[in-house]
Amino acid sequence: MNNIRLFYDKSLSINFSSKLDKSQSHYIYKVMRVGIGQTFSLFNKNGEWEAKIQNYKDQAVDFLVIKKIRSNENNKEIIIRYFKSNGGETNDKTTWL
Repeated sequence: MNNIRLFYDKSLSINFSSKLDKSQSHYIYKVMRVGIGQTFSLFNKNGEWEAKIQNYKDQAVDFLVIKKIRSNENNKEIIIRYFKSNGGETNDKTTWL
């Protein structure tokens, strides 16, 4: 598999078949020269999948998702808390921590 990864905003699953948009198709087929039968990666908020090029027709790449590479397990919410302290001083200077 190549290290070529594309963001795909729609839902993906194994055996899912669809077309890339014109700009992504151009990038995969003409710029990166991934040919019919070769693989590349698609990812979205749910994870990353390996896809295989089925066809290139009318400036669009037809692909088939063949396996899931990884799930997106980093959906943890990050909470940043801060407070302002004057450090016990009596003047108007403040320190941000």
